[in-house]
Amino acid sequence: MLPRMKSLLHLLRRRGQRLALLGLVVAGVWLVWTLLLVQAGKSEALEAPPNLALPTLGGKQLWADERLYGGWRIQRNVYTGHCRLLDAGDVRRAWGGEDQCGRVLDAAIESGAARLKSRKLCVLVHGFLRSKDSFKTLQGRLEAAGYTVYAVNYPSMHGTIAELAEPLKGILEEAANDFDSVDLVTHSLGGLIVRELLSESERTFPGRIVMLAPPNQGTRMADALLSWWPSEYVAGPAGTELVTGDTGAGHRLPAPRCEFGVIAGSLAGGLNPIIPGDDDGLVGVDEAKLDGMADYRMVKAAHTFIMNHDEAIRQVLHFLAHGRFEHPEGGEEF
Repeated sequence: MLPRMKSLLHLLRRRGQRLALLGLVVAGVWLVWTLLLVQAGKSEALEAPPNLALPTLGGKQLWADERLYGGWRIQRNVYTGHCRLLDAGDVRRAWGGEDQCGRVLDAAIESGAARLKSRKLCVLVHGFLRSKDSFKTLQGRLEAAGYTVYAVNYPSMHGTIAELAEPLKGILEEAANDFDSVDLVTHSLGGLIVRELLSESERTFPGRIVMLAPPNQGTRMADALLSWWPSEYVAGPAGTELVTGDTGAGHRLPAPRCEFGVIAGSLAGGLNPIIPGDDDGLVGVDEAKLDGMADYRMVKAAHTFIMNHDEAIRQVLHFLAHGRFEHPEGGEEF
């Protein structure tokens, strides 16, 4: 076993050295290119750095979406502040300044490379430590139902709920000009981010919202985990706001001023002993409820997978179309 471990460590060390060398080569090329441009008096060209149209390496906890159109997205890095433009296949088409990425996106829109599938939009807002990719199944079903879908990516560990909501404000404001209708579907923490966003809006949000397993009352899981001090560093600022009681965001934020429905995950009697009553493993069914909701539904699903649960998706589509969920005559929620 020991020789195998040594071989694995040696392999990882060699790969790390190769990546470091590649990084130095790229940095050297960039430095030489910059110096040549400055010497030639063409420093304005630095706003459009050279780009290789290659798929990204991921890093979804490092990037926040700031502008979306037809599957293309401009993102900002949480550490460096620079931007990148990704197409619908997550291939980087430009990087550098926000203006530069915006010009390339505008050109893509004008050429038809970036285009809307319909004038009916559904925005998806993921949960803590997840990404836009967690909605792949739901996104496909919504697109089949005639929606253009914007699955928004945000770095959930890097900011308070208010800070994470800020870029989404600009996305929704621009969407109001591009679409005839705008609906929202959220998962977990995403529900609180949307409540934060809409609490700052002076006008009533015109669309409908479905919240999947939202910790609308906070969650006792957060209370328990955050009592252990290392958890504060893992959860990040937004995670510490998921506690119950007056200090939690769930009690601070008002309910959306529009039609909204809540779908809670239920594991038939509860799985988590920390949470009283029924729960989905992380959020209790009572913790998901919110005064003012137009309708409420439970589905037999775990918290982590509820957004792609077949019955939950069916109920999402029904609520977006009718403003209510579909309930069986016998009253059985599953």
